[in-house]
Amino acid sequence: MKSYLCYILLHAVLNQTSAFTSPLTTTNAVDRRTAPRDVAMMDISDSTASTATDEAANADELALLLPGQTLRIQIGDVSSSRKAWKKRRRNSSPILIPCSILGMNREWMVRWNVMTLLHQVGEESNAADGAVAISSGKLGRAYKKRLGGDLQSHADALGYASVESLLQALFDERVQAEYGVSTFVEPTHGNLMLMTALTRRQARNFSNSAGMVQFRPDEVDENQKMIHTGLASVRLSSSIGRMPKFTQEVLGAALRVSPYDEAAEKYQQGDEFNAFVYSYEVAGDNESPLLVLTADDPRGKGIALGGTGTFGSSTRVFKRRNTNFQHDTYERELSNLSAGEGPISANVVAVSSHSNAVFVDCGVGRKRGKKYGGGTTKVLGMLRLEDIEGEMDFEAGDEIDVYIKAVSPQSGRFMVTQDSSIKNKKQKDLKMEKEADKRKDRLSSKFSIDITSVIGNEYDGVVKAQSKSGDWCYVQPIVGEGEGFELPVGVANILEGQDNDNSYSSGDSVRVRVEGIDEKRGQLSLTLLN
Repeated sequence: MKSYLCYILLHAVLNQTSAFTSPLTTTNAVDRRTAPRDVAMMDISDSTASTATDEAANADELALLLPGQTLRIQIGDVSSSRKAWKKRRRNSSPILIPCSILGMNREWMVRWNVMTLLHQVGEESNAADGAVAISSGKLGRAYKKRLGGDLQSHADALGYASVESLLQALFDERVQAEYGVSTFVEPTHGNLMLMTALTRRQARNFSNSAGMVQFRPDEVDENQKMIHTGLASVRLSSSIGRMPKFTQEVLGAALRVSPYDEAAEKYQQGDEFNAFVYSYEVAGDNESPLLVLTADDPRGKGIALGGTGTFGSSTRVFKRRNTNFQHDTYERELSNLSAGEGPISANVVAVSSHSNAVFVDCGVGRKRGKKYGGGTTKVLGMLRLEDIEGEMDFEAGDEIDVYIKAVSPQSGRFMVTQDSSIKNKKQKDLKMEKEADKRKDRLSSKFSIDITSVIGNEYDGVVKAQSKSGDWCYVQPIVGEGEGFELPVGVANILEGQDNDNSYSSGDSVRVRVEGIDEKRGQLSLTLLN
């Protein structure tokens, strides 16, 4: 009986484990999850997805991804983009465009994996004069245990006779100068070792944030390319200790771009190019892992060291549009702008259907911090489509007249409008008018009758509160039950010429007359009769 129960438990465990080790089947547990948009596994060719054999599954291994690494991606549904920042300053928030990870260069995947493992498991060694180092033998075992790959297989695929010769080729003088990782032969036993210039603490901090993403050799060009399977390896939250447990989850991916890049429609669905890893978040996409990429190297370098192949070098295929409106000296300083200025001649830079706005160059600049090189940089104005007079038929290069609507020096942006009525109005006044318009809209939705039909009517009322900043009260008019409607609380001003010595308290009974809508406050306007 005990043996039978043990068999049932073992069978259940094996079934549960297989759900995560065969990600390309249609009935596994991963597919039953809510998958993120544009998952990279959907972009793998049909032959890869439908004819995945045990041999291909055994070839799957994990890549340790850190900022600056280069991947080949494909842009997904641009209309599904979202803002990266969820709280303040969202108007200037970068845009996350859904994308799919296609693959990466095999040589550079192995190189990054080896460097990251060196930083994760390497220890201070006397053979390296106290520096963090690891032998090729220990490195090979860690590679197989942690990542599921085999360094000898990679050596064979890349044309090297041994793991040692592969490591020496991966870390030549150019790579040593860039990343501080070098090889040397340990004199006592003659073992090849890898050494890093980082301290043990620096090495651990550098490598702990690495994302674990699954790849397999490309069936067409298995010697050079690794294809993404659509999965990532995530550590179980309940797993603690030195032997953590991992599970496979569907990986979401997004390209992080400037709102001006997206507004200029630089990226279209189906575009393929090389991008840099920007960040990896374990629960960044609806509690699922999310890999964020960028077209510019987040480490501040123009091009990553990635070879010369399609999957290697990371030259950006999209160049910023030359607007020919560069200003050596800007006509206006952002900090000196004020609402109500205008008209100002502006050049249209881009029209964004996603942001529902037009970005214009008004010759405005702002000072750039020393951290970013100092000097001045151009600031584009944002003209919302709702603030455009007449039909929206602008194109890049058009010249239009605008008025300054709002200025935000701290976030380095400003808004413009074509509405000439805001001229010479302060930003505080414009804000109050906007709030009043909102109140009027809410007030109109509460009326079941035309407010003009009750103007001049007198009603009893109850004082709700006395204003602390003026000589008016907030009064609730009492409409008879037979009238068939109710009036909201309004602002009751004292009748002109009436003695203002009376003070009112909450609950006092008064007589009021309806005057209409207070345009300035956006509330019901009343007059106190007694």
